[in-house]
Amino acid sequence: MGAAAPLAEETAAPPGAAGGAHCRARRPHPPGEEARLPPTPVTEASYTRLLTDLRALLTAGKVAAEAAARQVLIDTYWRMGKRLSQARLVEEAGSSDAVLTQLAEDLGVDKDTLRRSVVFFERYKPSAPRGRNLTWSHYRELLTLPNATERAWYESQTAQLGWTRDALVQAMQRDAFQAKEGQAVKATPLPRPTEPTYVYKAIVERVIDGDTLLLRIDLGFLVWKEQRIRLAGLDTPPLDAPQGKVAATYVRNQLARVEFVMVKTNQIDIYGRYVAHVFYSFTTQDKDTIFAKGRYLNQELLDRGLARRV
Repeated sequence: MGAAAPLAEETAAPPGAAGGAHCRARRPHPPGEEARLPPTPVTEASYTRLLTDLRALLTAGKVAAEAAARQVLIDTYWRMGKRLSQARLVEEAGSSDAVLTQLAEDLGVDKDTLRRSVVFFERYKPSAPRGRNLTWSHYRELLTLPNATERAWYESQTAQLGWTRDALVQAMQRDAFQAKEGQAVKATPLPRPTEPTYVYKAIVERVIDGDTLLLRIDLGFLVWKEQRIRLAGLDTPPLDAPQGKVAATYVRNQLARVEFVMVKTNQIDIYGRYVAHVFYSFTTQDKDTIFAKGRYLNQELLDRGLARRV
């Protein structure tokens, strides 16, 4: 019996095939490989869809990255505040203040940032706020509000309405929380001084407690005097009382945001402290405007229930 003929790589076309031509047998595609399709022509409509999809992905990615970065910064300041609180570096004077000054210098940050971090931790125990899309700049302003309900309201409004930091400040300055639904409640107003005598520019050196400040007062002709003053017409609780700490924190946070204050004083109390009216502004550095139309610290403490009238 003769040997079988080898299989031919080419087979004859079956009878009736067009032209009777020969063709090469098709081999199957290797597993996992798809048949290559001819490229789809790019039309103007398909390009527009592609561009729109990619732009949406890029925008969403940037938004998510910015939100993540904001949250990381907020978490960082909260953890810094916790660590400083554990070290008990929150006192206003003495060695603790010196250590804070050195820490600020070594870290390359402002000392007030370290103080705000401690307040941030205290205000937002047991964990840092999240999911609100607020920035650290927003929280810096919110920290000046000692009342938790008021602070939560402004936080919610900022998140819902998309307020910028400046819009939040404007709402706080017009007391939007107190004014909502006609619920504004103000303390009996102090007689605001208008006579522009014994009015000086001063730099706040220390907030001793809610109603006592250590100022460096500009007496003119390049003469400066360090003087302890007591806010006129009011009394805040002592620092060892919870409300006393709240009052002192409010004053410290407010005055940390301005370069100087205007102070009117010409009386001395029984402890040798000058009794003073203090004015400041977040929007102007014109001394006359601050005295005439600026924020009146004495009245603010009474309006917020942080002091009693005397």
